[in-house]
Amino acid sequence: MKNLNLTRILLITFALFILLYSVCGMDIPSMARKLYKKVSDAQIKKSSRGFPPFSWQKDKGLFESHVKLYFHGSFSQYILRQGFEIYDNNNFASAWITMALLEMHKLDANETYVHEDLIFNAVQAIGNFADKNRFNSSVCTFWPQEFNDSVTVWQSTPQNLLNFFALVDDIPWSTILKFLQKLGIVDTDVIKTIEELLQEKDTYIKAFHIPADFDDTFVNIGLGSLLKENSKSFPKSYKSWTKRNSNLNSALTALKKYAYRPMSADRNTNTVDPRTYFYLREFLEKSKSAGETIVLIPTWVQNLDESRKDYYKGNVMPFNVNNVDVTVAANGIYGITNGVLSGLLPGSMLEDLDIQQIYLNTSALIAHEIKTNLTNRKDLALTYYPSEYEFYWFVSRTFSKLQEHSQHQRLHPVMKQVHGILGEALCGQMTSSLLQSYKTDEEGFAFYDDFLGNGDISSLNKTIERGEDRIFTTSMAVNALMTTWTIYDPAKRQLTWVKDVPVKVVDVVKRGVSWIYRNVLSGRFRPWNAFFSGSVKSFNSMPWWYPSNRKEYLNGTSFSDESQIPNSDTIIAMEGMESPEWYRKQLYRKHFGFNVPKVFHGYNAERGPFPFWNSDPYTYVSAMLSLVKFDSISS
Repeated sequence: MKNLNLTRILLITFALFILLYSVCGMDIPSMARKLYKKVSDAQIKKSSRGFPPFSWQKDKGLFESHVKLYFHGSFSQYILRQGFEIYDNNNFASAWITMALLEMHKLDANETYVHEDLIFNAVQAIGNFADKNRFNSSVCTFWPQEFNDSVTVWQSTPQNLLNFFALVDDIPWSTILKFLQKLGIVDTDVIKTIEELLQEKDTYIKAFHIPADFDDTFVNIGLGSLLKENSKSFPKSYKSWTKRNSNLNSALTALKKYAYRPMSADRNTNTVDPRTYFYLREFLEKSKSAGETIVLIPTWVQNLDESRKDYYKGNVMPFNVNNVDVTVAANGIYGITNGVLSGLLPGSMLEDLDIQQIYLNTSALIAHEIKTNLTNRKDLALTYYPSEYEFYWFVSRTFSKLQEHSQHQRLHPVMKQVHGILGEALCGQMTSSLLQSYKTDEEGFAFYDDFLGNGDISSLNKTIERGEDRIFTTSMAVNALMTTWTIYDPAKRQLTWVKDVPVKVVDVVKRGVSWIYRNVLSGRFRPWNAFFSGSVKSFNSMPWWYPSNRKEYLNGTSFSDESQIPNSDTIIAMEGMESPEWYRKQLYRKHFGFNVPKVFHGYNAERGPFPFWNSDPYTYVSAMLSLVKFDSISS
């Protein structure tokens, strides 16, 4: 045994020697400052109204983010993917960029990277996303809200997207067609797709008027927890955040009210999107067999009774029913975890049995999804966040915080459980997956691809790999590995590898960071990401094709006729739980005329476009964080 341990120590020492030798050519602080400038330059310094389509409304303090359509396949689709984008003022991108900067600051002993003005302006802008339909609440929205006098409600209002569709109303289709032809877009299928998209503009406009969500709500609490940890460095920013978030209990009260409870008799909370139940059923059936009840963090801060009324006010969940997205769940668990560990939230909240159960059950679901490759349906499990690598990093951040605090204090018993639940999944299946899925370039450096830009077809009918999300995906992957396999020392403001870190983890991280350093500003690859998307990625991800046992009009009247595709004023959902036998039968019959899409073939397998949100500064800050983390370990 001693010889084995000695061999292991020698191997790790050798790997670290090779690592240090290979990084001698990397001036990470210099590269980090260049990336910081990229991020800083992408923050809006002054609000502007814009003049669509030549310029767009931009809100001060937010970081750049755009809505694009994932056209892929022919050269015409490539042109559309490259050229079409609409600037979007959303909460999520700016919140995550700000959080990444704060995490980086904790590793910067000289405090030279991040400036308070940048953080303060972002915090001020993010504060405008509090749900105005709730008095003094920390429940948040994805988009800014504007008051609609005709229905007396604050509506989510992505002004640039609404302006785009209003603009299209004033332009004849013949003019649009001529413009497309001038761009070289002549494929009849592509032109037909664009025409259909424009004809469905009313559907898109309805989809923009969404309610508050638990994702932005708990990301905001996570941001507050990091500001509290860094309050000495950013006092003005922390003060601004606390002033706008004086009632954090409102978020926890909302969570208890709207949590998904599949084993409850309450029809308001036991009902879920059929796509959620499809991927979730194995986890639910296993829990039920063990005699457990389950309560989970949902996406939307709304229930069915409210959706029936708010549908007509333009403030409603997509498809009028809630869902469970494991990335939203991961952000919820982080918000609760670091909220308590930082002292932002009272530790006593974990004595609330309902909060306890939500915290434990949701963590167990996250671990289950990691262990089962997202149930082989990442298009459904990651409902709004297509990147599994981003999801891994989000989860690893919670584990890292628990790991750090367990070194010098006794964790609450519930937190100790979550630490074990997440640690097993991250150190096991996630690590194994990341150590198997990387590729290497001609220099032997490691990189990861997701899907953006890898679905085009050449004139010789061969797949083209453009790697448009390669920088982002590689950054997320190495961040997830480093965050899982290191421990933070607050006294030294440094990271160290844990004692039993696999040699291959160290090697892949080193080669991944080296790839990022050499490519992030090389201009060889797009700095794109799909940090967010619509829940519908293709015809196969519409909710109606999946088994459902609750079909109602918004007035509450049930129906069973499946001869026609439902209108938008219906609720098609799974209520409670059905037996595995019932569900198995439903899988092999048609629903509203279509077979159940049982297998996901990848985002590039379907030819129809879907909307995704890209933020270049989010890619740059993720790359910067990976470099600074690595430098902290090496130094």
